[in-house]
Amino acid sequence: MRILLLLVAYAAAAGAADLMELAPPGTKAVFGARVKGIVESPLFKDAAKQAPQLAEEWVKLVALAGFDPLHDIDEVLIAASGDIQKADGLVFLRGRFNVEKMATGAPLDHGVPLLGGGKSGNSVMALLDSENALMGDLIAVRAAIARRGQPSRVDAAVAARVQSLRERFDVWGFGEVPKGFGSTAAASAPQALDGVDRFEFGVRLTGGFEIAADLHSRTPKDAEKLAASLGTISAMLAMGGQSAPKFNLQAKDGSVKFSLAISQEEMTKMLAAARMNAVPATPPTAKSGPPVIIGGETPTAEKTPPSTDGGITVFVLPGKK
Repeated sequence: MRILLLLVAYAAAAGAADLMELAPPGTKAVFGARVKGIVESPLFKDAAKQAPQLAEEWVKLVALAGFDPLHDIDEVLIAASGDIQKADGLVFLRGRFNVEKMATGAPLDHGVPLLGGGKSGNSVMALLDSENALMGDLIAVRAAIARRGQPSRVDAAVAARVQSLRERFDVWGFGEVPKGFGSTAAASAPQALDGVDRFEFGVRLTGGFEIAADLHSRTPKDAEKLAASLGTISAMLAMGGQSAPKFNLQAKDGSVKFSLAISQEEMTKMLAAARMNAVPATPPTAKSGPPVIIGGETPTAEKTPPSTDGGITVFVLPGKK
């Protein structure tokens, strides 16, 4: 059994290494998600139960497309140099792909089928093999395909961080925030994050819940603002008493680190309590009373005497005689 686990771990590590060999030169930002772990997590399953109609629509979409990302994709990696002037970001997909069916009639680049693109679109999906695919700008994807079999041009420290985070978390990421990015993202990002220039985070959804992050700010003032915002979350959680999850917060040398962990047992209790407290919305009911039949003509002083049959009152309005 131990040998089997070692082989699985080795295969996973090798898979990540292979994908990182194709990452853009000078990669500084990487995000990852273990789709299989997310789908199998209690949080995801509970959310699916609370939205049966959405689940039904998803099943219809899958039947139409013949491809189910939630079950056919196991892992997603996103890598980019962080240069906002370049469209070199790449999305790596690991899972199961029916190359023969999906690549019918697709053009080839070094023997690799390219899906999408078209006359006006630049984004394509390259089916590297039955277990790996690559998405991104056409030029970036072609450059990545050309790098196959060559020594990786990604810094060894970056590759090591990728492996460390993906072994621990289901959703994770790290990188440097490029200059000028804050001004373009300020409208959608929380104000406290405007001053962040480096980040690292991870979220674990299996075996309980865990979130950890290390955010570095450009100036001491930005760090103070960020710590104050996160301190509010810590204070709110503390109001829950001894049963509340512990939120650890540290601020030092321009970095703000925080973490929160909830055991599987506590997570199960929290989900059960949330379901108990959820009150299903009841549609408003019409007040009981005699129905009124309305016509559509200019009102006149003449009214039809009330009917004595069944207690129905009939008003004759314009358009009905």
